[in-house]
Amino acid sequence: MVTGERQAARIRGLYLKAILRQDIAFFDKEMTTGQVVERMSGDMILIQDAIGEKVGKFIQLVATFLGGFIIAFTKGWLLSLVMLSSIPPVVIAGATMSWFVLKMTSRGQATYSEAGNVVEQTIGLIRTFCKGHFSRYKGKIIKTKGLFGPAIGLLPSMVRRKAIALYNKFIRSAYLSAVQEGTASGLGMGTVFLVLFCSYALAIWYGSRLIINKGYTGEWSSMFCSRHDRSLGQATPCVTAFAEGQAAAYRMFETIKRKPEIDAYKRVASC
Repeated sequence: MVTGERQAARIRGLYLKAILRQDIAFFDKEMTTGQVVERMSGDMILIQDAIGEKVGKFIQLVATFLGGFIIAFTKGWLLSLVMLSSIPPVVIAGATMSWFVLKMTSRGQATYSEAGNVVEQTIGLIRTFCKGHFSRYKGKIIKTKGLFGPAIGLLPSMVRRKAIALYNKFIRSAYLSAVQEGTASGLGMGTVFLVLFCSYALAIWYGSRLIINKGYTGEWSSMFCSRHDRSLGQATPCVTAFAEGQAAAYRMFETIKRKPEIDAYKRVASC
């Protein structure tokens, strides 16, 4: 966890440094201030979660899987070989879930950034509007018509309705992406545990056949096989966190590696 926090702090510092070195065209065409703030707060949480305790837990579960796999084959290779058939469906379900979660996370973060941009522009417009519509005279705020004229009563209502509609549009899109992400994650984990429970049933049935027909005692093998299968199922949330962190890190490192046409940190020799 300490290593993950340090790496996240370093990435945040590199991202801020890369943002400060960009030229004005970058903020006009590619990114707004709201998106910068959203990525430094929201995306960094996903990255820190992916490179924090999830890494240690994933390594522990993989080591448990490999250890149980080896011990199971030394105790009873026949039953272990039959239970080996449950591993490919688990891997396929986990890979499919990770791909879909990665896609939905990228889409959801993008729409959240757009929603934050709408909020930033709306607040900026309110500030500009109030600055042009009100002025100070001897410490008192007085109302002035400025350049708005008779339309002054209509403009705030129009802007407010448009901003609310646009914000609701992006939030609705982000909500749908989150629902799809949760559905994919639930289906993936459900498929993984379905395969695990089916493998337990297969181990009990086939183990009983071996005991009856061949005098086989497979208690140790069955226990260790079920243990390494269970470790694969417990690794599914870690894979989901890795997919979300990968999607967030991709956007941030794109900005970190971007080289502006006018570098603010580049020293130009004076003539």
